Amino acid sequence: MTEPTPTHDEMHRSPTHYDLTGFQRDVCQAIAAVDDEPYGLALKAYLDERYPEPINHSRLYQNLDTLADKGLITCDPLDDRTNAYTLTEAGHNLLTKQAETLARCTDRPRPVADGGAHAPTEADRP
Repeated sequence: MTEPTPTHDEMHRSPTHYDLTGFQRDVCQAIAAVDDEPYGLALKAYLDERYPEPINHSRLYQNLDTLADKGLITCDPLDDRTNAYTLTEAGHNLLTKQAETLARCTDRPRPVADGGAHAPTEADRP
């Protein structure tokens, strides 16, 4: 049995948060977070601070290429050996949408799990 052919809209839509691996999402976040030029080694240093094991160079650069192919980042040469990576509008929108989703989730009242009369508030937290 063959796979159905994707529609034009399916083939040309911007990727969503769920179309990316966790590492690819982290790379997009790193590009947005790095203050100076977001070149490969600066991105690796940012990610190495957050991962328990150092990030493999090959893994990083393969995923940067994938994100560029998906239209979420651009790769611009700084010199013969160094590229700067920046988010495209689609990449920025992807991060913004996920940040808004997380913000809405954290603003929701929590269900009462202890049989109490109310959901915990800031005053109830240690």
